[in-house]
Amino acid sequence: MAVKKFSSAYYVVKDMDKAVGFYQDILGLNIKFRDGDRWTQFDVNGVAVALADPSEGTVPPGGGGTVVLEVDDLGEMRDTLTRNGVEVNDIVDMGGHGRYFTAVDPAGNIVQIFARS
Repeated sequence: MAVKKFSSAYYVVKDMDKAVGFYQDILGLNIKFRDGDRWTQFDVNGVAVALADPSEGTVPPGGGGTVVLEVDDLGEMRDTLTRNGVEVNDIVDMGGHGRYFTAVDPAGNIVQIFARS
């Protein structure tokens, strides 16, 4: 059986309100739906990025993969995150492909912010 489509990527978080504040208020993602403190799903141009309570699965908080979010202005996003007290790394130049930096969400998950060259 073939994979039908990419459904979503999610991070497990300990504090849903704090995590939603990071993704909605600081990164500017739009909430698609929220099921209390169990699950919050954001729509990023048709791709679902979600947050889950630890009871929803077996992945420990901060132990998931990495979500990569593309932006037009890397410096502006890095400044926004820094002003909001978010831990960020230096910008890495990948030559003609683009540049990126990583940030850490309130649960300790890595979020990579990328901009094309």
